Amino acid sequence: MKHASLREGNQVLDRVPTARATLNPALDARARAVTSALIILLALAAIWLLIFKLARQPPFIDFLTMWTGGRVANVEPSELYNFASIDRAQAWLLGDMAHDRPFPYPPSSLVIFGALARPPFWVSAVVWSVSGLVAYFVAVWRLTPRPQPKALAAIAVLPGVVWAALAGQSAFVLGALVLACLSQLERRPLLAGLALGAAIALKPSVLVMAPIALIAGGHWRALAGAAAGFLGLVALSIAVYGIAPWIDWLTIAPGYLAQISADPKYRSNIISPVVLLADLHRRGVVFLAWRTVSIAAALLLAVTTFRRVGATLGDRLFALVGASFLASPYAMNYETTLLAPAAAMALAGAREARGWILAILAYIALAVAGFPYVGVYGFMAYLAFAWIGRGKGDASATFDSETDEDASEVHGDTRYFA
Repeated sequence: MKHASLREGNQVLDRVPTARATLNPALDARARAVTSALIILLALAAIWLLIFKLARQPPFIDFLTMWTGGRVANVEPSELYNFASIDRAQAWLLGDMAHDRPFPYPPSSLVIFGALARPPFWVSAVVWSVSGLVAYFVAVWRLTPRPQPKALAAIAVLPGVVWAALAGQSAFVLGALVLACLSQLERRPLLAGLALGAAIALKPSVLVMAPIALIAGGHWRALAGAAAGFLGLVALSIAVYGIAPWIDWLTIAPGYLAQISADPKYRSNIISPVVLLADLHRRGVVFLAWRTVSIAAALLLAVTTFRRVGATLGDRLFALVGASFLASPYAMNYETTLLAPAAAMALAGAREARGWILAILAYIALAVAGFPYVGVYGFMAYLAFAWIGRGKGDASATFDSETDEDASEVHGDTRYFA
């Protein structure tokens, strides 16, 4: 088999063979039919989820916490991490529901939320949500050599993605920044690092394994860029709001994590494996052993993937985010939005029966991960199927440094999204 090579500076990236196994026509047709049927079923489930949620709470309910935090910080930064103050400030919209809704983001996020808090809530909510959705889906669209509406649909109907959109969550902005990082990692490492650093500054809990992944892959310039992006936003937040909010955040963070682990309202939506033994609250040998296993698995996933020559962008996205969720004490079901492009890439890149079966199982598991109560089990099943299925498809959406001719050779047709 012939391999193409790509040289960027002194680094050579080997890509997967251009020759590939294909399904026989009958199985190919069935695979397309199953994929389409699954998307339709999830679309119906998404409509039900929207109706169910909107009947019980207003839209953009999670953005309300971000907007409120920014507004409080602009007026009285010392009250930012006073849970009671933040609850009271949300009562104008939530009424009796305005309880146990603190501002959990680090002060570096105020660079964004402080600015968004200046216009009225509904204006900011629409700007935040629309800009995040556009950035996210444009980033996904740019990963493919030609338009693939069905691939976008496969992402859009996932329950975690639907909930993130309805609640006004930060997952779309985070996803766009992470995709920008991974797509530019070889050609523009400093720019890639800056994007990753901004994402970490916004919500560090969902990217805790990012430094390890960059070190494992030898991406030193990207690591420097990430440090510069993160520290730059930290410095800017200190210049505007002072050092006190950082002291407060570092003080309340451990208690906040314990609180959400114990609160059924939040706990049912946590997908980090730590939630399975949350009742122990860091006490006992069993809990410590479980945390050790989770972190070890996260290290193995991140290090082996980023060290592997020829790892696709989808593989790296799965490893970076999946490993971070494994190690983090706090990852929610709507944050599966960050993993959705990896699941879609795996479906798009499948070129033989076993690879497609693993990809569809991983996609179904990720859909389950978006639901309350069962999300952690769906997430763990997704990790298992996606891990086994690594490298069993084309190098779909590997690196942006491919030429158009190279991309068409490597990608070929996108069989199950055709």
